[in-house]
Amino acid sequence: MKRRYWSIAPLIALVLALGVLPGNVTQAAPAQQATAEPYRYFPETGHNIMFEVKRFYESRGGLEIFGLPLTEVITENGQQVQYFERARFEIHPENKGTEFYILATRLGAYFTQGRTAEAPFQWLAAAPSEGLTFFPESGHSLGGGFRDFWKANGGVYTFGFPISEEFQEFSPTDGKPYTVQYFERARLEWHPENGGTKWEFQLGLLGSEYANVTGLSAQARARARAIQKLGSATTYYKGSSSERVNNIARSAARFNGLTIKAGATFSFNANVGDVSAEAGFTDGYAIVGGKLEKVVGGGLCQVSTTMYRAVFNAGMPIVERYGHSYVVYYYENVLGFDATVFLPQVDFRWRNDLQTDVWMYTDTDTKAGRVTFTLWGYGDGRSAKMETPVVTNEVKPGKAVWQYDKTLGKGAVSQIVHGRSGMDVTMYRVITKADGKSSREKFFTRYYPWEDFFLYGPGVTPPAGVKIETPRYP
Repeated sequence: MKRRYWSIAPLIALVLALGVLPGNVTQAAPAQQATAEPYRYFPETGHNIMFEVKRFYESRGGLEIFGLPLTEVITENGQQVQYFERARFEIHPENKGTEFYILATRLGAYFTQGRTAEAPFQWLAAAPSEGLTFFPESGHSLGGGFRDFWKANGGVYTFGFPISEEFQEFSPTDGKPYTVQYFERARLEWHPENGGTKWEFQLGLLGSEYANVTGLSAQARARARAIQKLGSATTYYKGSSSERVNNIARSAARFNGLTIKAGATFSFNANVGDVSAEAGFTDGYAIVGGKLEKVVGGGLCQVSTTMYRAVFNAGMPIVERYGHSYVVYYYENVLGFDATVFLPQVDFRWRNDLQTDVWMYTDTDTKAGRVTFTLWGYGDGRSAKMETPVVTNEVKPGKAVWQYDKTLGKGAVSQIVHGRSGMDVTMYRVITKADGKSSREKFFTRYYPWEDFFLYGPGVTPPAGVKIETPRYP
């Protein structure tokens, strides 16, 4: 890959890389940290559930409550939905970040339209007998096994309020009579033949019924391939300042759950959004032009580097990538395997060259000091392998730099940067396609030498032979 150089690159690469480096640290561990997979495949019906849909499904009872998925996430009337045997989930982006991001469709209300004159559906002023829980919001009561089931599996949030009393009804599924009760989003059924088991109380198959009534297409129902992990990477930042930790967590979260459409080019800068104090990002120290300065957004390069490594491992085409101008401690486990960003000039971009969408998943653990990026999709059988990076033209760092800081305590000395040698690093990526054909790509990074950098307070005399920088506070 041909690398372009900008005159400001050495400056900006260092600004976002620092954040600041800790004084006594150990080398980052290269091992990958396992995280819970955000996808689940059901071979019985040939469909996947993912991200928030999966979390909602599994936290509210999963297969026993909602049944098997009947479709992938599809778009109906401008809204993303997914069908299950016993429910239909709706994705509400206007509620992202709240518990209302995923909601079950009001299928109970849909299937009881026009039945308000029937006795079980008539609005009540109070519970018809003692021991029942009355809901004035909907004018109906709830008790016994139905109430226990309703409470145990999410209550109003999952099923909505009751919109009928208990009554007997013939099932449209098997034609048998069951005691049922309708809720805004569901129909509960009592199956005495399963008494004492987890199947005694069940949701009716309203998802299947709705799919049939509305004429869900065969294309939407068609079996899909299992979604697979295309590539993943974890980097570590234990020992970072609290400001840097905050910025890493905030920025990584913005990429969680993004869809990269087939054939699309993905830009880090276009998707990271507003990186400012107003957006919750904090400032930290960095060396700017040889001096210590405060900048907002330190830590973004940890996120862009982790994304780059995941994309690299997935074998996706790299459209634009800039290595740091100096070796940064956090990425020393693999030299030449980093990607710096600086909004808006310096970006990291890559392309989804598959014929299907790719989904991005991120996970951060601020206590452990790690961030993980994973790309998921249907894949095309390719694999990617890195050849061991080759280091040449190593240049030792020059004289240590000392800068006076009157805000430090008397006699205090703080080492902000531990020097690194400059060097050229060349690595290759070999991508092997499903047919066995392979290609080899070159990635080149030039690092400049980086001197030790110290701050010192009143009463300190710098050692002989060092470079004295202009005081931080004149």
